[in-house]
Amino acid sequence: MKLTGHLLYIDITQLCGIGCAFCMYADKHARGSSMVLTEQARSNLAVLINDPTVKRISVSGEGEPLNNIRAFHDILRLSRGGKAFEFITSGFLPHDQLDAFYRATDELVSAHGDTCNIRLSADSYHLAKVKHRAHGFSIAYALEQQLGGLSFSFRSVDTDRRFTRAYLLAEAAARGLTAQLSRNHALGDVLQVDSHEFGIEYKNHVHPSGLLPGQFLDFYRYIDAIEARYGKRFTLGSMNRAPSVNGMDVTVKPDGTVHFYGAEHVSLGNVHTDQLSWAGLQQQLLGDPLLRTLYGTPILDLLARIADEPAARQAIARANNPYWVVKELAKTDGLLERLVEA
Repeated sequence: MKLTGHLLYIDITQLCGIGCAFCMYADKHARGSSMVLTEQARSNLAVLINDPTVKRISVSGEGEPLNNIRAFHDILRLSRGGKAFEFITSGFLPHDQLDAFYRATDELVSAHGDTCNIRLSADSYHLAKVKHRAHGFSIAYALEQQLGGLSFSFRSVDTDRRFTRAYLLAEAAARGLTAQLSRNHALGDVLQVDSHEFGIEYKNHVHPSGLLPGQFLDFYRYIDAIEARYGKRFTLGSMNRAPSVNGMDVTVKPDGTVHFYGAEHVSLGNVHTDQLSWAGLQQQLLGDPLLRTLYGTPILDLLARIADEPAARQAIARANNPYWVVKELAKTDGLLERLVEA
């Protein structure tokens, strides 16, 4: 199995005081931990970040990553150049502090010849909780500043498309800017302001409790949309548009533990104590029948093998996202193992 174009997710904190109703990590926010980079962690992350097979390094958290800016900037300093970073946030800081954060981040990535896209949550759940809204400020910032490697985009949930579109247009208008929206693909729009384009990504609503059928994009329609976007069947891992092969999708948790995203029941090591490389991670993947199956067989074909299991049907309805479905299936002994053909 050839794998390239990997995604590296680094979750730098579990701390968050926003309190979104749908958050899957809410139980960790009150007493959660934040990442502190040891020398071994710096060495491992430098190896993972600078490998030429990596297409993007996404820094976020099981909480709000602005609560650990120091770790984020430490991670940026590990780059040897030419890397694409992403920072996923609510942008809750007051605008003067956000200005300082943007400036410092742009200076760091520009110095290394890197890029960093700040992805701001623009759904009604976050916005109901955030006092200092960053969206209009960030649009104007991109237009007014001479940025080196910094850019901005937005993310939302599929149920909030209409809300998100109206909100972002209003944010631009409030600053005297004329904005236009166009559809990019089934799960994304583009907001154009002057000559600048800001992407908008819509994710499936995980755990859509309280919503009626037809009010949200169900699991199967979500998979259809992803497959249409990439021109291939969906498997776990880093999806790359056909005819490119897919890559690994690796996540580092705030405590340093390393997993394949969606398969967190399998530990791959710890950045603080082990020596890690993409070649070693691929060896673990190929040596594990279940991981190899999850990466090599379309998810719909795998789920068809356990369609007779009530627990599988419940997981699909409850999680409503392929990575979270696998996490749910792992809670039932023997269910994931049934996906592996003898």
